[in-house]
Amino acid sequence: MDRSPVLVDLALQGGGAHGAFTWGVLDRLLEETWLEIEGVSGTSAGAMNAAVLADGYAAGGKQGARQALETYW
Repeated sequence: MDRSPVLVDLALQGGGAHGAFTWGVLDRLLEETWLEIEGVSGTSAGAMNAAVLADGYAAGGKQGARQALETYW
């Protein structure tokens, strides 16, 4: 059965070291084929992750986002 991906919007938390933890969670989510990130926002470190994720995603899809986040962190 061919299933449509689940669309999600993410709100990312701030808080210094929480940003590095969030990177790991995002990296794992970006591996999933059943999930598509439709929108992202954040505050503090979460805003940095959101900006890097969005830029990488726009340039190269999920792989681009994963690479951009890895480079950033």
